[in-house]
Amino acid sequence: GGQMPQMGGQMPQMGGQMPPQMGGQMPPQMGMGMGMGAQMPGQMPQMGGQIPGQMGQPGQGFGGPGQQMGMPTGMGMGGTGSAGMPQAAMEADRTMDDMSCAEGPRGMGWSSAKQKFRAVFHANPPWLLIPRETLNAVMESGLNDLKATAALAPEAADECGLGKLTVQLFSFATIDDPQVLPQLFAGFEPLASPVLTMMLDVPWAVLATSGWPLFGLLSQISLRKAQIGALNDDAVDGLTDAAARQFQAELANALASKDGLAAQKAAGNFLSLNSQGTDGGSALGALTAMTAQAMASPEPQERLQLLDVLQQAFKQVIGSGAELDLALSTKWPLWGMLHSSLDAFAG
Repeated sequence: GGQMPQMGGQMPQMGGQMPPQMGGQMPPQMGMGMGMGAQMPGQMPQMGGQIPGQMGQPGQGFGGPGQQMGMPTGMGMGGTGSAGMPQAAMEADRTMDDMSCAEGPRGMGWSSAKQKFRAVFHANPPWLLIPRETLNAVMESGLNDLKATAALAPEAADECGLGKLTVQLFSFATIDDPQVLPQLFAGFEPLASPVLTMMLDVPWAVLATSGWPLFGLLSQISLRKAQIGALNDDAVDGLTDAAARQFQAELANALASKDGLAAQKAAGNFLSLNSQGTDGGSALGALTAMTAQAMASPEPQERLQLLDVLQQAFKQVIGSGAELDLALSTKWPLWGMLHSSLDAFAG
C-alpha cells in the first residue's frame, strides 16, 4: 500500500505537561469563519440510490458498530507531509500496517488499547459529551495494556506515533481549564502539528483503516469547549441565516433518532441553498452537511469518495492551530459525525 511521506516535527511529551497559560481569548476571527466561503466546493457529488433510514445494526444508525465496511482496492497512501508529524514516533509509520500498530512484539498492547479507545465511541454517540470519568477510565485501562507490553518504554520511542498521539488527545479531552482549552492547538504547536498532519496530509481512508479514533477525540475536545462556553458566535458558524438554523435543528433530530434518510435529505437541501451563498460565508455548516451525507451513505466506495471531497474541503478551511481551534469551537456536530463516517472502515 504505498509509502507514507516523511514527516518532521517533535512528538508531544507523554507526561501530562500542559500548554502554557494562554488567557481566555479565542483566536481572532478570520473573516466569516476563517475566510471559508468562496473557496468551498460548490456541489457535493450526487449520491445514487435510496439511503436507508437506519444504518448498520438495528438501533445503531449511521454505520455504527457492526456495519463494517470493507476497504475498496487500490487505496494508496498519498499525502504531502507538509504540516509536520512527531518525528521520533512517526517517521517509521509509513504503511497502513505501521499506522495500525498491530505488528511486532508490542502490537498486542497497542491493539488492545485501540480496541478500548474505539469502544467508548460505540457505547456513547461521539457527537455527545462523554463523562470525564468514563474517558479517564478508558485511558487508564488502555495505558495499563501499553505498560504491560512495554509499549511506552524508551526503546519503543520510534513505534506507533499515532497511538501515542491518541493517548495524548485522551488526556486533553478531559480538561476544562478556561485558560487553556480555548486556544489549545494555537498555543501548543507540538500537539497541533501532528494533528494537522493526520487531518490534512494522510488520506482519510488510511486514517480510518488504522482504527485510531482521532476525530472522536477531537469531537470531545470540541464539546469540552462548548461546556465552558468557548463557542463561536453565530456569524462564524453561519447560523445567522434561517436556512442554516433550520438545517441545524433537522440534523439534531435526525441524530437523536438515528435517521440516516432525514440527515441526508436535510443536508442535501442545505447544500443546495448554501451553494447560493445563503450562509453568510462560513464553511462550517457546509462541512457539516457534507459530513452528514458521507455518514448516511450505505455504499463503501461512495462514502470514500464523499470523504475524499470532504478532506479536500478541510484543506481549504483549516491550515493552522488557530484555525483548528476555531473549527473545534463550532456549535455544529461536525467532529463526532466525522468519527462515525470513518469508523465503519476501521480494521
